[in-house]
Amino acid sequence: MGKTGLIVGVLLILLTVSGGTFAQSLYGIDYSDEVFKVGFDPNLPPYQYKEDGEYKGFNLDLIRRIALEYDLEIELIPMALNEALVQFENKELDMVLGIRFIRNMEETMDFSDSLVQSTVSLVIPKDREEAIKEKLNMEPFLISVEWDSPEYEFVKNIKKANYNLAFNQENVIDLLLMGRADVMIGVRHVAEYTFEKFDIEKDYIISNLYESPVDYYVGITKDYPGLLTMVNNTLRDIKISGEYEAIYNRWINDKTLERQKVIVEYLMLVLFTALGILFVIVVLNRQLKKRILDKTEELRLANQELEEKIIEIWQSNDLKNLILESSPRAIIIFDTEGKIMMMNEMAVKHFGEGKNRQGETVFSMASVSRMLENCFDGVIHRGERFMGEEYEHQVAGRTWTYRYALYPLYNYLKAIGGAILTIEDITDEMIVRAEAEERKKHLAMTQLIASIAHEIRNPLTSIKTYMELLPRKISNEKFQNQIATVVPKEVDRVDRLIQQLIDYSKPRDQDIVDVEVKSLVEYCLFLFQPLLEEHGIQVKTRIQENLIVRVDADQMRQALINLIVNSMDAINEMKQEAPLKEYLLSLSSFKEGPEIKIIVEDNGIGMTKEELQNVFELFYTTKSRGSGIGLPLFKELIEKNKGRIEISSVKNEGTRVVVILEGGTHEE
Repeated sequence: MGKTGLIVGVLLILLTVSGGTFAQSLYGIDYSDEVFKVGFDPNLPPYQYKEDGEYKGFNLDLIRRIALEYDLEIELIPMALNEALVQFENKELDMVLGIRFIRNMEETMDFSDSLVQSTVSLVIPKDREEAIKEKLNMEPFLISVEWDSPEYEFVKNIKKANYNLAFNQENVIDLLLMGRADVMIGVRHVAEYTFEKFDIEKDYIISNLYESPVDYYVGITKDYPGLLTMVNNTLRDIKISGEYEAIYNRWINDKTLERQKVIVEYLMLVLFTALGILFVIVVLNRQLKKRILDKTEELRLANQELEEKIIEIWQSNDLKNLILESSPRAIIIFDTEGKIMMMNEMAVKHFGEGKNRQGETVFSMASVSRMLENCFDGVIHRGERFMGEEYEHQVAGRTWTYRYALYPLYNYLKAIGGAILTIEDITDEMIVRAEAEERKKHLAMTQLIASIAHEIRNPLTSIKTYMELLPRKISNEKFQNQIATVVPKEVDRVDRLIQQLIDYSKPRDQDIVDVEVKSLVEYCLFLFQPLLEEHGIQVKTRIQENLIVRVDADQMRQALINLIVNSMDAINEMKQEAPLKEYLLSLSSFKEGPEIKIIVEDNGIGMTKEELQNVFELFYTTKSRGSGIGLPLFKELIEKNKGRIEISSVKNEGTRVVVILEGGTHEE
């Protein structure tokens, strides 16, 4: 037992004397020969600042305490924050002290656990508090704020806000004190320290109109493994031991904590007083127990009601009003009965006829009532959301178009307490969209006319040429054979073009029947069998038995014929460009869920990405004698039979077309 105690004592002495060395060996590292350069912004009191020629503050005490824990040698270098970040990127600094989280630095910088937490708050001169609160967002105000900070992004979105930028928190306060800003948004601890230092606390109000938590960290290089762990472990240990609180209280006179302590002390006093009274009552008369229990229940209910009131007040504070009034959209908030709880300035202007209708029913506004007639119950009773709905309204002969969204408003109990209606004026957007559509139609019509003229002119030119030569060569037998061959073909070509245009523009009425896929495919292949053999094209089929599609049989035959013709043309073009050992045309069909797929594949010339994008454009063709109508007609026929098309192609490799139709089998 004596030996054991001796060993434990020696270990405790070693741990006490050489805590840093032991910890470093625990992580397998030794930085005793390193000098870590730590940059810090000295314009952030009481965290880090210069006073009487000495750099001091809460963060500086913490980093020195961390260095002492692990026998680390550090060099503290004061500089502006932006300069510190540049030097850190250039590896001239190992750490940056008192830095907020910066997402785009994550790849090169580790962020320690939080050194200290405060809030970013709105600071208002006390003598102008009421005027600023009443006119905020209504009249221009000048706000001092730190550049490139989250609060700067918030200020940019405040309606009618001007801002005066500073590069650190001290300068933010200086702008306010010098009268170069009406209000400021900055770190609460810095503001409280400065006001206390100059004894001007009574002249300024730290408002709750805007509050956001802010943390400061140590930014650490990734070049030293284990360094982040050392910093975080020391922070954890001194927080557990109470040393952190001692350092904190030495530097930071937290007004919020003081108020909380006073409240806690007051509540404790009330509690002990109540307990004393209760004890006396119990001792004096046990018969009063029931009455005390009743009173306790009353107090519980009163406390619950007070909590609900506090939450209600919090939910309707000035920050919410600020956000609502800054929105370019009209916003109306109403309860489950349709009673208006709030409407912003845009809603009053466009739908309230210049009058704030708070307290009235939302259905008292005619335009809004028509927007809600088909969606009010779904939102209030089922929690549905209606987004991107459009509504047209006629006023003085002009049509106004609005896009609106309606979604439920949940209270703090997660129950539906009403709904929010947002309305956006998209009249100008619709006008621009209509003008663009009209231009598109005009361009398409111009292209259509030009294409038709071009397609008809070519065969007519050939016919005209032969007619002009006819008087001179009428007795030439060779010429007679040519004219007898060429002219009918060119006439047929014009006739086919006109017929395709008629089919494309005025398709006949449909006759929907059940069609067996296998019979449909075999019929189309039978028509082309002689041509396929003549051109040396091998045909492979794999058609699942008993597949049925409900379509117009003639239209589907015409669609497949157009597709097979297109594949044959592609294969013939491939023969001229890059001959292959064999030329294949494959047709397959199978059932997939509730759909039937018909797949046509060839190893023809294929298409580029640009050609594939335009393949269904009317009169678009890459063939020397193509009309550019076949595939657009094919697409129209498939879509008229409630089908859709998937097409893929690679130049000089082939094309794959998938026709997807609703269908089943004989058994179904």
